[in-house]
Amino acid sequence: MALSVNTNIASLFGQRMLNKALDQQSVAMQRLSSGMRINSARDDAAGLSISNGFTSQIKGTNQAIRNINDSISAIQTSDGALDSVTSNLQRIRELSVQAANDTNSASDRKSLAAEVGVLIEEIDFITSTTAFNGKNLFQRGDLPQWVDEQRQFNVDQMFGNWLAESERMIENSYGLKADGKENLSIVFDDDPNSEFAATVSYNTANDDSLSRATQQTLTLFTKAFPIGKAPDGGGTPNFSDRTIAHEMVHAVMGRTLDMDSLETWFKEGAAELIQGADESVLNQLIAQDDTTTHFNAADRAAYAADNTFFSAWDSTGKHYSQGYLAVRFLHEDIVANGGEGIKDVMSFLSDEANLAGGLTSLNDALAQLNTDGLTSYATDGALKTAFTTGADAFIQTLNFSNLDTGAIGGLDVDGGIEKTAESVVDNSNVFLSLKPLEGYNNVTVDSSGVVNPLLANQYNLKVGSESDSNLKIDFFQVNSSVLGLTQLDIETNPSAAINLVDRALGYISEQRANLGAISNRLASTIVVNESVSLLASNSRSRITDADFATETSQLSKQQILQQSSSAMISQANASISSILTLLS
Repeated sequence: MALSVNTNIASLFGQRMLNKALDQQSVAMQRLSSGMRINSARDDAAGLSISNGFTSQIKGTNQAIRNINDSISAIQTSDGALDSVTSNLQRIRELSVQAANDTNSASDRKSLAAEVGVLIEEIDFITSTTAFNGKNLFQRGDLPQWVDEQRQFNVDQMFGNWLAESERMIENSYGLKADGKENLSIVFDDDPNSEFAATVSYNTANDDSLSRATQQTLTLFTKAFPIGKAPDGGGTPNFSDRTIAHEMVHAVMGRTLDMDSLETWFKEGAAELIQGADESVLNQLIAQDDTTTHFNAADRAAYAADNTFFSAWDSTGKHYSQGYLAVRFLHEDIVANGGEGIKDVMSFLSDEANLAGGLTSLNDALAQLNTDGLTSYATDGALKTAFTTGADAFIQTLNFSNLDTGAIGGLDVDGGIEKTAESVVDNSNVFLSLKPLEGYNNVTVDSSGVVNPLLANQYNLKVGSESDSNLKIDFFQVNSSVLGLTQLDIETNPSAAINLVDRALGYISEQRANLGAISNRLASTIVVNESVSLLASNSRSRITDADFATETSQLSKQQILQQSSSAMISQANASISSILTLLS
C-alpha cells in the first residue's frame, strides 16, 4: 500500500460515512419530530402518490358523511311537517264521518265544514312554510329556465288526472285494465311533419305464452298536440285530454288483448268511442260536398256507402269517423240484445283461456256472443255487411244538435249524462300521484325539458368521495290542491269527502314511506362511509406514519455511527504524522 500525505483516503472515507450518518440521523429526527414516515417526496415518491389518493378518499368520504347527515335532517324536517298534515287530515276525516250521519242538521254540517276549512288552511300553511336551509320542501316554485313550459304542462296534466281518468273510463266502459307488469314511457317528438297528435307504440312479444304489447311508449308530437289551458288542454272540441283517452285505449288493449289479431278499424273505432266522435262524423259529412255548409241526403248516403275503412285503412279523418260509427253500431246492437255492448266483446277477447286457445279475433268474439244471443251477427263479415247496408239509416239516428260527443256511456249512446267535449274526460277530481296508473308498474317521462310533475325540490346528494357517488332525493308537492282537498264538500257530499281524505292520506303515507326508506338508506350509507374512511385511514397510516420503535433505533444507530465516524476521522488525520518518521 502506497503512503501519501496529499490524499488521506481513510479521512475521506470517514467523512463520507459521517455525512451519511448525519443524513440518516436527520431523516430519523424529522420522522420522530413529525410522526410521519414521509415528510417529502424523496422519502418515498410512490408512497406519497398513493397516500395522496387515500387522503382524497378520506377527506371526501368524511365530507360526504356530513352531507348525508344534513340530508337526513332535511328528511326529518319534512317528515315532521307531514306528520302534522296527517293529523289534520285525520281530523278532517273524522269530521267527514260525523257529517255523513243524518242526525246532523244543515247548520251542524255548516259548522263542521267551517272547521274543515280552517284545517285545510293549516295544511297549506304548514306546507308553504316548511323549509330547510332556505328551500321550501313542499312547493315547486318557479320552473328552471331549461324547462319547456308546454311539455311540463302536459306532463303535469297527465299525472294530475288525464292518465288516471282515462284508465278509469276504459275499465268502466270496456272492463279492461292493464296487468301492472309493464312500464309506460312518455316521450315528446318535435317532428313538424307528424300527422298525429299522439301515438302509442309497442313491441309484441310472448308474455306467458300470450301475445301482449311490451315496451309501450306514449309519444306526444309537440307540433300537432293541441296547446291549451288546464284542466283539459287544447281547445274545443279537440281537447288534449280526449286525445290521451284515445291513446290509452290502445295502450290498455295492448296489455290485455292480442292486438295483432284485431283489425285497425275496430281498434281505432273503440279508441274513438271512449271519448266520442259525433263532431268528427258531422265534419266528414259536411266535407262530402265542400260547396255547402250543411250535408244533404246525397252526401250522407255517399259517406255511409264508403266501406273502404274495413279493408284499406288509411288513417284519414273519414276512416276514423267511420270506424267509430261501426263500433258504436255493434255496441248498440249488443245492448239491444240485452248485453253490455262492447264491454262483452272486450271481456271475451281479454279472457285468459280464450287468449291461450287462440280465440283472439273479433270474429271469434262475435261467434260466441251470437251463440249467447247477445249480438245479431255471427261473423265480422255479417257485421260489416249489416253496417254497410244500414249505415245511412244509423247516421240519421245520431243527434248532432246537442253537445254530447257520442261517447260510450253518455246521453246519446247509452242514455247517461251528457258528455260534452269538455266534460267527457272528467277533470273535476285532480289528484297528483307518484303512480298515476294502477295498471302499470311505473310511468316514466323520457324527455329533456321537463321535471318530475310532483317535484317540489330536488337534492342531488354527494354521498361518497367519487365523482359518480350521487343520490337524488325528491321532495314532492304537498298542498290542498295536490291532495284533492279543493274538491272536498262535507256539507253536500260527506261520503265523497271521506274517500277524498283517504286518498290524500294514502298520498301522504306514500311520501313518508318513501322518505323513510331514503333516510334508512342514508343511515346505512353513513355506516359504509365510516368503514371506508376507517380502512382508508388504516392503509394510509401504514404508508405515511412513522414507526417510532424503528425510527428511535435508527436515530440511536446513526448517533453512534456519527460518533464513531468522527473518532475515525481524527485517527485518520493523526495517522499522517507517522509518515514524517520516514524523513528522520
